[in-house]
Amino acid sequence: MKSYWLAMFLTLFLQPVLAQKKICITIDDLPGVAYHPLTAADQDLLTQQLLAPLQEYRVPAVGFVIGNQLVSNQQIDPGKRALLQRWLEAGMELGNHTFAHRGFNAISAQAYQRDVWEADALLRPWLIQQNQPLRYFRHPYLQRGDTLAKRDSLVSYLAQLHYQEAPVTIDNGDYLFSKAYEKAGSADSIGQQYVHYMLAVVDYYESQTQALFHRPIAQILGIHANPINARYLSVLLASLRERGYQFISLADALQDSAYQMADNYVGEAGISWIHRWALSQGKKGAFFKGEPEVPVAIAALAEAK
Repeated sequence: MKSYWLAMFLTLFLQPVLAQKKICITIDDLPGVAYHPLTAADQDLLTQQLLAPLQEYRVPAVGFVIGNQLVSNQQIDPGKRALLQRWLEAGMELGNHTFAHRGFNAISAQAYQRDVWEADALLRPWLIQQNQPLRYFRHPYLQRGDTLAKRDSLVSYLAQLHYQEAPVTIDNGDYLFSKAYEKAGSADSIGQQYVHYMLAVVDYYESQTQALFHRPIAQILGIHANPINARYLSVLLASLRERGYQFISLADALQDSAYQMADNYVGEAGISWIHRWALSQGKKGAFFKGEPEVPVAIAALAEAK
């Protein structure tokens, strides 16, 4: 009888809690980025390895494209465009990640707007031909504006082009792991550390979310189209599924009322929207403690000349 009531409790109370855990997967720097130059064959394999687990776990991901990565000799490279076509055919959506992937802190508002427009001019006509939308913009380095005037000018400009900003609530150092992974000859030990680190980062931002909102929210994970994710995305997605996460689209994630919270942060840091909201609410240093760090050895290998 006790086991019956325990089962009933788990069914009635635990499952709804698990069902509330939702996450959107977004992938930056399409068609692909790596420490070592990628050949056409490398890019083909990278695309295949990223898309396979996304399809297996029915993840409606958004890939954010760097415009100049599509161009060779001042023309769109048909091979690079074919890689993006595969993302569309796999049921994914594409977004604008600027033309040259320059940080907003380093350039003027006008130069940044041109970067946005040049990527738009490459992507939008082609996506219209594919009957696909171009509705999301992702800030390189998550820099939203180091002055109020720059931030507000970008918000206005994106609205003119009918873009929604694509926040990241779960920020991380996957790019450091990927660089170290390549330098170490694709060492599995680094890949295993990467998955462990990523799950710890997810836990950290969930605890931050609970402290800020007192409820779960639809999270948005930002990662990169790089070699370590090509190899270990399947492991990461499986681990998230085991933890009760449902994979949702960016459109669905943005329906969460959390994304209506004011982001009043103005500064040079490219940080998670969780931390932007927390700073906007006046949270201080103690609130932010505990964020998992990339292991020292991994960071040192990644940054070594």
